[in-house]
Amino acid sequence: MAAAAKKLDTRDLVAEAARAAFDAADGDIRVATAKMEQAVRGNRHLRDALTEPLISNACYTAVSAQCRSERKRVWTPPARTERFTPSKVSGAFRVTQLAAGTLLMFPLPGGKKLGEATREEISEAASFYEAQAGDMATKARWLRLVAQSMPTTAKACDVLSDDRLRELQEAARVG
Repeated sequence: MAAAAKKLDTRDLVAEAARAAFDAADGDIRVATAKMEQAVRGNRHLRDALTEPLISNACYTAVSAQCRSERKRVWTPPARTERFTPSKVSGAFRVTQLAAGTLLMFPLPGGKKLGEATREEISEAASFYEAQAGDMATKARWLRLVAQSMPTTAKACDVLSDDRLRELQEAARVG
């Protein structure tokens, strides 16, 4: 319960500082931002309360980018013509896999390498990618329908209502 109260307190501290800056700036967001920044720089507790939630997100973003980079590196084979294929019984086989970045090194969502994953974990990863692909395909179909519904020189906000966009969205979902 103390942790929940502390979280509430830090949110209150940030919200109160934002409210005070906004009021002191007579509702001018730019002036209020400068005032709040000055308050944050001068108060360690306020700075910590404001930045603490950002640290986890920043760390997740950095690690996710590294995982995507590794996935891309493994997925795209190097441009070389010679191939060394050591015997599976020799110790060189695993070393060669690790060094070459074979597809067994492909990171699944969550980071586990394909070569270390069970059938169930691989199946879950496939489902993850299918769901993303389906969502992206629906959005692509929707955007194509939106583009087809517009004159070439118009902006969407000038010619399409939200109701029409919802109709096109439903049509895209149907396929």
